Amino acid sequence: MKKASRNEIAAIILSLAGLVLMYVLSREVGNLWHRLSLFYVFMLPAAVLAVRLEWKKLFRFEGKHLLYGLGSAAVLYFVGLLGVFVLREIRPRFAAELEGMYIMLANVPDWQLWPLFAWVIFAEEVVWRQAATQPFAQRLKDGAALIGALAFLLVHLPWAPPALCIAAFVFGGAWSW
Repeated sequence: MKKASRNEIAAIILSLAGLVLMYVLSREVGNLWHRLSLFYVFMLPAAVLAVRLEWKKLFRFEGKHLLYGLGSAAVLYFVGLLGVFVLREIRPRFAAELEGMYIMLANVPDWQLWPLFAWVIFAEEVVWRQAATQPFAQRLKDGAALIGALAFLLVHLPWAPPALCIAAFVFGGAWSW
């Protein structure tokens, strides 16, 4: 069996540090969007510094990536709607938990929500889809998406209800793949 690379070890440490940081922030910062934003103020630089990827190349804009992202977002949005519909039918309690997540959106004024939302999405892509997933891609190929999904799930455990943890795992894997 091949020895873990420096980047793989850095990705594991980053994920575990994220769990600890999110646990602490969940106890100290009540507003979800402020908590997530603060979380990524620390995690984004840590990811870029700890995991040695070709960051300049990854950050280079290409129109096709925007199309992939928009197309994937549309597909996953409809998969999410289908998932909520199925949950309402088979596990109404989980569906109620997901609907309760929208209350968290109401706790932030619109002028704060959209910039915070954009920041969190950008930082999630860098931390979980790149820094936590890509170090495993060469050795595990598509299996690296499972690592990314588990890492993304890990930071949801301190605060998210079970239905959102399931969604974090499923969608974390889909976005990592």
